[in-house]
Amino acid sequence: MNDEWMHMSGLKTSGVTGTLIFLGSVGAIGNLRKGSVTKMISQGNEHYRKGRLGDAVRAYNQAIKMDPENEVAWNNKGLILAVAGNFQEALKCHMKAIELDPKHVDAISNVGMAYTKLENHDEAIEWYDKALKINPKHETTWNNKGNLLSKLERYEESMECYDKALKINPNYLAAMNNKAVELIHLKRYDQALTLLNKVLKGRPLFSEGWYVKGKAYIGMGKFEKAIVCLERSHRLNPNFIQAKKALDVLRKKLVEPPGKGEAKKKRPKTDREQKKLEKSIEKEILKPRVSVEKIGDEFERPEEHLNKDERAVLEFITDDDKSKTALKKELGNKMSLPALERSLEGLERVGLVAVNSDGRGKYYSKTEALGSIEEELIEEKEDIEETDLGNDYHAFITRGRKYIDREQYKDAASALKKALKINPYDDMGICLMAQTQYELGNRDRAINTISKILNKKPDFIPAWFTLANASLKHKQYQDAFDCYGKILELQPNNSEAKKGFDKAKKALK
Repeated sequence: MNDEWMHMSGLKTSGVTGTLIFLGSVGAIGNLRKGSVTKMISQGNEHYRKGRLGDAVRAYNQAIKMDPENEVAWNNKGLILAVAGNFQEALKCHMKAIELDPKHVDAISNVGMAYTKLENHDEAIEWYDKALKINPKHETTWNNKGNLLSKLERYEESMECYDKALKINPNYLAAMNNKAVELIHLKRYDQALTLLNKVLKGRPLFSEGWYVKGKAYIGMGKFEKAIVCLERSHRLNPNFIQAKKALDVLRKKLVEPPGKGEAKKKRPKTDREQKKLEKSIEKEILKPRVSVEKIGDEFERPEEHLNKDERAVLEFITDDDKSKTALKKELGNKMSLPALERSLEGLERVGLVAVNSDGRGKYYSKTEALGSIEEELIEEKEDIEETDLGNDYHAFITRGRKYIDREQYKDAASALKKALKINPYDDMGICLMAQTQYELGNRDRAINTISKILNKKPDFIPAWFTLANASLKHKQYQDAFDCYGKILELQPNNSEAKKGFDKAKKALK
């Protein structure tokens, strides 16, 4: 199951997966010193996202040196120490953050996670409950408390926690995945598959999600589909041993060994033999609630299981064909040719890069992550049901997002208007409304809508991205250039902003 360590304070942004990520921010910039601390924390967050834990700790240490009473920097430093396995030191940092701000809900929840890892379960639950008392809508705390209760075999309570997390955020992929694991143990396979389809639609490269789906199919006796899922899981992450073991068991059980001298003639299995086979497979693979179900924090890694070089190369892969020579030129001195070749082979192997050849050489471009058979295994309905959603804010937001994805902007505006009537203060809802207004041609209105956020939170990056992306799409290149530039002031290593900035700059020339 997915324990979420991403309790960084303040700024809430949406990851590639749809999972909510809590990133540190100290709010409006009061003076130059405060701004420098904010910038240092943003740099630490960016290092964390890219897996550079040492650089992240150094950035937070620098922020603490500049402002020893900055609870955000203390909390985020504790997070990095916890990810590195140093839970005792992480506790000290989170406790310091709480000393500075007794209602720092992210730090309080992180204390619960640290105690969970230290096997001090009573303390962990106590701290989770403290966090939820302060903020009953802290969905990651509900998810993590659910994981702990499952470990303690308090299964009904665990399911209630996942349900509460999903009621708060219906698109919370980690809670969906963890609830699916629980449903499989309860042999409610159809319900588990419904959740897993949503998880994999949002995260088609999530190796562990494919593994869990393979287990659901095993429980249903659909072994061929299970093999497809487990093969994909293993291909996406060759180091994920559980997927490889399950795959080996399935293949061994399902393929009859050859007889002496010649291949043994195949014959249909009797009902008794088939049931015996299914029981044997279930016994070896569907072990109840074993530790391998605790999957870690892969939802926080948009690049999945790629190594450093593969991630670097992927940033330069586009929809247009590029030769190896062109890629090497763009990478400059950052990577040797052999390293580039190994990275391209790795990206091709997991299905992230398509290779075309014209007889003179190979050309590389982006590819769809799924094969045709794998796409068939994600069978989520595309229709948006026009049901009465009552006062369910998140349901209206979800409907609005779906309409935006389909470029049905009038319908999106209608759904978002209903959402903001329920909760007019949610920053992400306001950003979505501004995006919709921009797409409908109401540019000035969109800017006024975004200003409601930026006047209060000038460092709220999703708001800047909303303006930047819309401006670039509609060829307002100077506005796009300025907005991406502002993001890079706050997060100098933000690769998405850098790409947008370069595109706008090129267009202005």
